[in-house]
Amino acid sequence: MENPNNILKLTPPVKGIYDYWRSLPTCEGLPLKSALDPVRIPSGFLPHIFLVQLEYNPFAAFVRLQGTYLNYSLGQYFTDKYVDESTFGDSAAIILASYEEAAAKRMAYVSQEEIQSSKYQSILIEAIHLPMVDDVGDVKFILGALSRISGADSTDLEFRGRHWDIKARSQIA
Repeated sequence: MENPNNILKLTPPVKGIYDYWRSLPTCEGLPLKSALDPVRIPSGFLPHIFLVQLEYNPFAAFVRLQGTYLNYSLGQYFTDKYVDESTFGDSAAIILASYEEAAAKRMAYVSQEEIQSSKYQSILIEAIHLPMVDDVGDVKFILGALSRISGADSTDLEFRGRHWDIKARSQIA
Protein backbone atom coordinates (compact mmCIF):
# COMPACT_ATOMS: atom_id res chain seq x y z
CA MET A 1 0.00 0.00 0.00
CA GLU A 2 1.09 3.51 -0.76
CA ASN A 3 1.66 6.27 1.74
CA PRO A 4 -1.68 7.66 2.98
CA ASN A 5 -0.22 11.16 2.85
CA ASN A 6 -0.89 11.07 -0.90
CA ILE A 7 -4.27 12.63 -0.04
CA LEU A 8 -2.83 15.99 -1.09
CA LYS A 9 -2.36 14.74 -4.66
CA LEU A 10 -5.98 13.75 -5.31
CA THR A 11 -7.77 14.92 -8.43
CA PRO A 12 -10.19 17.81 -7.78
CA PRO A 13 -13.44 15.76 -7.95
CA VAL A 14 -12.08 13.06 -5.62
CA LYS A 15 -10.63 15.59 -3.18
CA GLY A 16 -13.88 17.59 -3.29
CA ILE A 17 -16.00 14.58 -2.33
CA TYR A 18 -13.51 13.65 0.40
CA ASP A 19 -13.71 17.18 1.85
CA TYR A 20 -17.52 17.09 1.69
CA TRP A 21 -17.61 13.67 3.43
CA ARG A 22 -15.36 14.97 6.21
CA SER A 23 -17.69 17.95 6.77
CA LEU A 24 -20.72 15.77 7.59
CA PRO A 25 -21.94 15.04 11.14
CA THR A 26 -20.80 11.68 12.45
CA CYS A 27 -21.99 8.73 14.49
CA GLU A 28 -19.48 6.27 15.92
CA GLY A 29 -16.71 8.17 14.11
CA LEU A 30 -18.09 8.03 10.55
CA PRO A 31 -20.34 10.39 8.60
CA LEU A 32 -24.08 9.77 8.72
CA LYS A 33 -25.66 8.79 5.44
CA SER A 34 -28.80 10.65 6.58
CA ALA A 35 -26.74 13.88 6.49
CA LEU A 36 -25.88 13.39 2.82
CA ASP A 37 -27.36 16.35 0.94
CA PRO A 38 -26.63 16.54 -2.81
CA VAL A 39 -27.53 20.24 -2.80
CA ARG A 40 -24.49 20.89 -0.57
CA ILE A 41 -22.10 18.99 -2.86
CA PRO A 42 -20.42 21.38 -5.32
CA SER A 43 -22.24 20.87 -8.63
CA GLY A 44 -19.02 20.21 -10.55
CA PHE A 45 -18.40 17.10 -8.45
CA LEU A 46 -21.90 15.59 -8.65
CA PRO A 47 -21.32 13.86 -12.01
CA HIS A 48 -18.34 12.00 -10.47
CA ILE A 49 -20.08 10.46 -7.46
CA PHE A 50 -21.53 7.06 -6.74
CA LEU A 51 -23.39 5.67 -3.76
CA VAL A 52 -23.38 1.97 -2.93
CA GLN A 53 -25.68 0.36 -0.35
CA LEU A 54 -24.13 -2.56 1.51
CA GLU A 55 -25.98 -5.73 2.46
CA TYR A 56 -24.76 -8.37 4.87
CA ASN A 57 -25.18 -12.17 5.26
CA PRO A 58 -24.17 -12.64 2.50
CA PHE A 59 -22.22 -9.50 1.72
CA ALA A 60 -23.42 -7.64 -1.38
CA ALA A 61 -23.21 -4.13 -2.78
CA PHE A 62 -26.08 -2.43 -4.61
CA VAL A 63 -25.38 0.70 -6.66
CA ARG A 64 -27.98 3.29 -5.63
CA LEU A 65 -26.59 6.19 -7.64
CA GLN A 66 -24.01 6.71 -10.36
CA GLY A 67 -23.15 10.16 -11.67
CA THR A 68 -23.37 11.07 -15.34
CA TYR A 69 -19.59 11.41 -15.70
CA LEU A 70 -19.29 7.74 -14.79
CA ASN A 71 -22.01 6.81 -17.26
CA TYR A 72 -20.19 8.50 -20.12
CA SER A 73 -16.61 7.65 -19.07
CA LEU A 74 -17.27 3.98 -18.45
CA GLY A 75 -20.00 3.53 -21.04
CA GLN A 76 -22.01 1.52 -18.55
CA TYR A 77 -24.89 2.26 -16.23
CA PHE A 78 -24.73 0.58 -12.84
CA THR A 79 -27.52 2.43 -11.00
CA ASP A 80 -29.97 -0.09 -9.51
CA LYS A 81 -27.60 -3.01 -10.15
CA TYR A 82 -25.53 -5.21 -7.87
CA VAL A 83 -21.75 -5.31 -8.04
CA ASP A 84 -21.35 -8.84 -9.39
CA GLU A 85 -19.95 -10.73 -12.37
CA SER A 86 -22.70 -9.49 -14.67
CA THR A 87 -21.75 -5.85 -14.05
CA PHE A 88 -18.03 -5.91 -13.21
CA GLY A 89 -16.84 -9.19 -14.72
CA ASP A 90 -13.98 -11.02 -13.04
CA SER A 91 -13.15 -7.91 -11.01
CA ALA A 92 -16.38 -8.05 -9.00
CA ALA A 93 -14.86 -10.21 -6.26
CA ILE A 94 -11.97 -7.76 -5.77
CA ILE A 95 -14.31 -4.78 -5.66
CA LEU A 96 -16.64 -6.50 -3.18
CA ALA A 97 -13.72 -7.54 -0.97
CA SER A 98 -12.49 -3.92 -0.90
CA TYR A 99 -15.96 -2.66 0.08
CA GLU A 100 -16.27 -5.33 2.75
CA GLU A 101 -12.85 -4.46 4.19
CA ALA A 102 -13.70 -0.74 4.22
CA ALA A 103 -16.94 -1.51 6.07
CA ALA A 104 -15.37 -3.92 8.56
CA LYS A 105 -12.38 -1.67 9.31
CA ARG A 106 -14.50 1.50 9.06
CA MET A 107 -11.87 3.04 6.82
CA ALA A 108 -11.86 5.24 3.75
CA TYR A 109 -9.46 4.54 0.92
CA VAL A 110 -8.37 5.89 -2.42
CA SER A 111 -7.29 3.69 -5.30
CA GLN A 112 -5.88 3.91 -8.77
CA GLU A 113 -7.60 1.47 -11.06
CA GLU A 114 -7.07 0.50 -14.66
CA ILE A 115 -10.22 -0.31 -16.56
CA GLN A 116 -9.92 -2.28 -19.78
CA SER A 117 -12.57 -2.64 -22.42
CA SER A 118 -13.24 -5.62 -24.64
CA LYS A 119 -11.49 -3.65 -27.41
CA TYR A 120 -8.26 -3.58 -25.33
CA GLN A 121 -8.56 0.12 -24.65
CA SER A 122 -7.85 1.19 -21.11
CA ILE A 123 -8.23 4.15 -18.83
CA LEU A 124 -6.61 4.87 -15.48
CA ILE A 125 -8.95 6.28 -12.87
CA GLU A 126 -8.68 7.49 -9.33
CA ALA A 127 -11.47 6.35 -7.03
CA ILE A 128 -12.31 7.22 -3.45
CA HIS A 129 -14.43 4.99 -1.21
CA LEU A 130 -15.92 6.59 1.88
CA PRO A 131 -17.93 4.53 4.38
CA MET A 132 -21.10 6.04 5.77
CA VAL A 133 -23.24 4.86 8.67
CA ASP A 134 -26.90 4.60 9.49
CA ASP A 135 -28.36 6.34 12.56
CA VAL A 136 -27.06 3.61 14.93
CA GLY A 137 -23.49 3.67 13.58
CA ASP A 138 -23.52 0.60 11.31
CA VAL A 139 -21.68 0.94 7.98
CA LYS A 140 -24.40 0.60 5.36
CA PHE A 141 -23.15 2.77 2.50
CA ILE A 142 -20.04 3.67 0.54
CA LEU A 143 -19.98 7.16 -0.97
CA GLY A 144 -17.41 7.52 -3.69
CA ALA A 145 -16.13 9.47 -6.63
CA LEU A 146 -14.21 8.58 -9.76
CA SER A 147 -11.98 10.75 -11.90
CA ARG A 148 -10.06 9.86 -15.05
CA ILE A 149 -6.30 10.20 -14.78
CA SER A 150 -5.37 9.05 -18.29
CA GLY A 151 -6.32 6.72 -21.09
CA ALA A 152 -8.93 6.31 -23.80
CA ASP A 153 -10.49 9.50 -25.10
CA SER A 154 -13.44 10.55 -22.94
CA THR A 155 -15.50 11.12 -26.10
CA ASP A 156 -15.14 7.47 -27.12
CA LEU A 157 -18.75 6.39 -26.75
CA GLU A 158 -17.79 2.81 -27.60
CA PHE A 159 -15.72 2.37 -24.42
CA ARG A 160 -17.27 -0.35 -22.26
CA GLY A 161 -15.23 -1.19 -19.18
CA ARG A 162 -15.10 -4.92 -18.52
CA HIS A 163 -12.06 -5.55 -16.35
CA TRP A 164 -11.00 -3.55 -13.31
CA ASP A 165 -7.46 -3.92 -12.01
CA ILE A 166 -6.64 -2.12 -8.77
CA LYS A 167 -3.10 -0.81 -9.25
CA ALA A 168 -2.68 0.90 -5.87
CA ARG A 169 -4.78 1.49 -2.78
CA SER A 170 -4.16 3.72 0.23
CA GLN A 171 -6.12 4.06 3.44
CA ILE A 172 -6.83 7.73 4.06
CA ALA A 173 -8.93 7.85 7.20
